[in-house]
Amino acid sequence: MEHQLTGNEEFTLHGTSTRITVMDFWRWAFSDLIDNTQRGIIAEFLVYSSLNPTACPTHIRENWLPFDVISPSGRRIEVKSAAYIQAWTPENIFAQIRFDIGKKLAWDNANATSATVAKRNCDLYVFSLFTAKTKGGSLLNLDYWDFYILPTHVLDEKVPNQKSIALSSLLKLEPIKTDYAKLGSIIESIKL
Repeated sequence: MEHQLTGNEEFTLHGTSTRITVMDFWRWAFSDLIDNTQRGIIAEFLVYSSLNPTACPTHIRENWLPFDVISPSGRRIEVKSAAYIQAWTPENIFAQIRFDIGKKLAWDNANATSATVAKRNCDLYVFSLFTAKTKGGSLLNLDYWDFYILPTHVLDEKVPNQKSIALSSLLKLEPIKTDYAKLGSIIESIKL
């Protein structure tokens, strides 16, 4: 599918409307925003929207790219997400903050093949941390999000074979920390 859905599209059965809409599906499938999968996609959307602040998203997310977002200037961005609270943990039990930085085999859609050498397939990483420490904190409240931006070459130089990184170790690499308001401009201005 190459176009955005509105949510009003209906499922049909034998050519007749079932009165079940795509919006019904979205509400059923994606309302648990704290779930790791949804939170990761929200983090990608936040990076995308910070780079395109005046426009409603004009294209849809592509699942098989070897990176998550491409900036207007062509920067390939890998977005990683973490949170202190998880959907399945009790209140007041916090997760250790770790991000996946492992090298990956890129998929080539045009040739339906995978690369033969694993690498970090992006120009920079945006590590997105949802900082709320109660389940009442909404992922929609951008005040709860911190973003750490780091050029990929820093990871390749300092931790070339590492598969994940704890927040404390990431901070030692001196990423640029920002909030949502400055995220897009920092991504576009950071020296690669």
